[in-house]
Amino acid sequence: MTGSRGLPAFHAGVLFRSRTEARWAVFFDHLGIKWDYEPQGFVSAGIPYLPDFTVYAALGTLWVEIKANWQADPEGVAKWRAFADRRPNPAATRAALLTGHPSLDGNYLVIGGDEDGFNPVTGGWDDDTQQWRPCPSGQHFDLIYPGLFHAKFAEDGCEELFGGDGDARLRDAVAAANSARFRRQPGGTAA
Repeated sequence: MTGSRGLPAFHAGVLFRSRTEARWAVFFDHLGIKWDYEPQGFVSAGIPYLPDFTVYAALGTLWVEIKANWQADPEGVAKWRAFADRRPNPAATRAALLTGHPSLDGNYLVIGGDEDGFNPVTGGWDDDTQQWRPCPSGQHFDLIYPGLFHAKFAEDGCEELFGGDGDARLRDAVAAANSARFRRQPGGTAA
């Protein structure tokens, strides 16, 4: 989360640059979504960039940038945008700008597809209407259109069951993330 200074926070043995980033890690953990924090840097269009997270959501890899709000770091958002347009393996990955603390109806921008693709569904696109949603059985989570989840249930080990506890798990993950207390240093007291 470059450009805006937050209070550092420890979670899961990782020192995050801000509590907002740590809250997102708590959210992912509560949903069973695997993540890596600042896994590697890139140079996109001559601009160095370090994604906050690589998130391994149900429908594939998300390169994630966390910002307090849309206006918090215009230079950082521009760097994220340059990276998102040139991210590794664009046909199979998406880039997401997540703003603020985790919420059920957050303000997110997701970029997906590949500009060279001829399929309008998989071709390059930007979308600010996606939300964190569960698959029908409540086992897997991803950023998708409200009410829609195109999961490969058999391959994911997820039965095609409806009425699962996914919505409750999302609410619990949001509550846990937003009520989490963090330490500024290993072994310190939570603040």
